[in-house]
Amino acid sequence: MSRAIAVITASAAKRLHMLGPAAHQAVEELRRELEDNPRLGIRRGPVQGTGETVVYRTRIESREGMPGLTVVYVYAPQPHPAAVAIITVAPDDGGNEL
Repeated sequence: MSRAIAVITASAAKRLHMLGPAAHQAVEELRRELEDNPRLGIRRGPVQGTGETVVYRTRIESREGMPGLTVVYVYAPQPHPAAVAIITVAPDDGGNEL
């Protein structure tokens, strides 16, 4: 299996800036992990009209300097190379479904 290209979108980066350096570091670690495992989270469903593009959600546990985070990303396996875009980062209230 080939690696995916993973990026943090500008809007997600702005939110990370507001959440602080610990959150930025945690999401950067997730971004690197998604390069090897782009289907890491909970599948939320396909993006309408895009074929194989799928939205996923995952959670990063709280740690010193940051709350738990909910991260939403889009995975597009085609065209090659596969791509992941982290589109939303939000503090997680610890509840169930979003």
